[in-house]
Amino acid sequence: MSTDTKKKSALAGLIAATIAIAATLGIYITVSSTSTVGNVSPTIVFSPVFNAQVNQTVFINATVSDKDGISSIIWEQILGPKAQNITEVGDDLYFIPPKNGTYVFTLEAQDKKNEITVSSIPVLVGNASQEPQPPVPPVPPTCEPNEHLVNGSICVPNPPAPCTNGTENFNGTCVPPNPPPNPNPNPQPEPTQNKTIKVVLTGDIASSTAGKAVFNKIKSLNADNVVVLGDLGYSSSLSWFKSTYGTLGNKLNCVVGNHEAANEDGTSSIEKEAKQYCANAYYFKKNHVLFLGFNTNGDLVTQAAEAGKLLTNTQFMQGIKSVHIMSHKPCAVPPNSHHGLEIKSFCDAVKSKIPNGVTTFYDQAHNHVMSSSADGTYKQIGAGGKSHYTCGTNAQFPFCDNAHYGYLQYDIQPDGTTKAGFYDFNGVQVK
Repeated sequence: MSTDTKKKSALAGLIAATIAIAATLGIYITVSSTSTVGNVSPTIVFSPVFNAQVNQTVFINATVSDKDGISSIIWEQILGPKAQNITEVGDDLYFIPPKNGTYVFTLEAQDKKNEITVSSIPVLVGNASQEPQPPVPPVPPTCEPNEHLVNGSICVPNPPAPCTNGTENFNGTCVPPNPPPNPNPNPQPEPTQNKTIKVVLTGDIASSTAGKAVFNKIKSLNADNVVVLGDLGYSSSLSWFKSTYGTLGNKLNCVVGNHEAANEDGTSSIEKEAKQYCANAYYFKKNHVLFLGFNTNGDLVTQAAEAGKLLTNTQFMQGIKSVHIMSHKPCAVPPNSHHGLEIKSFCDAVKSKIPNGVTTFYDQAHNHVMSSSADGTYKQIGAGGKSHYTCGTNAQFPFCDNAHYGYLQYDIQPDGTTKAGFYDFNGVQVK
């Protein structure tokens, strides 16, 4: 082993031990290595993670920078229950927590002059307070059968068995020589489910009489997922949203609309408040169906690129039969719509990455109506309680309802077969 390799190995051990100790106290820590005169180690900055819930995708946003450029990024979970569906997208990380608790991840960044920075972030999942807590004696985690405990606090994989007959170790397993060059962990395919899944969507909600009726009906449905497609209240505060849809816990998914966005009709304070509930980009899978949520007032180029990495990952897309692109601003609109088509290039970029044979649907709002294209590909459900606009119909959009307030419901069978219906706030189907 070379001297440089020995030094890096020793440094990695020191960093891991230091971070593990700090993580048990629930605090952030950054450790840097600078051995070259005049060189500065990479900088790592994490955005706070709010309202993380069990079985819902958690997004950790990291910003990594260095004047010499970054040569490698490595994420690793070092403490907490074993996270599921860990996915690296650029500097960022997505994962699904299977239970409440504190999940601690490290991010190691190395610049092109071999200087290293390692930083940790604890993510509190469930009802744990986001405020600093007094030190609590660490509880050793329960390791998986193929793992063992190190330093009394870290579960690490068992060493792989020696390979024979010309095979080699790759990610802890023996595989044929020359495996595909993909050393990063892949998100796992969707687990098999044996029940019909109910997903309910609405948008452009408000505390009007109709808006309250829509929420009360949606709450009574006890859906598996409720998606609010932007415009969460039309005021300087999201207090009504938080007291209604915000109480749905880990069933709630939402996206930022133009009325929350500081770059359009909102303010920086209300946008910050909205992002405690609504991620810039996220996904969830239900019975062979993939739902992708996007903030169409955010960085669309980055979001399209991140989505493309997932959509072209064959392991992640295994078994997926249809993809729903969910956003506030629409990819297609019926005639006479108040808001026209604003994000065509983004829609085309995401659509281009969806594999052949997988059906694409678009679920969006912005115009306060219920509408559907003739083939059911494009649907608008901005009928959550705000005063409606008018709309028209044509051969492409034969259905457009501006007379009812309501929601869109998908019933997804275990084999991926999906039934869609538009309903008013009394639960009466209008399409």
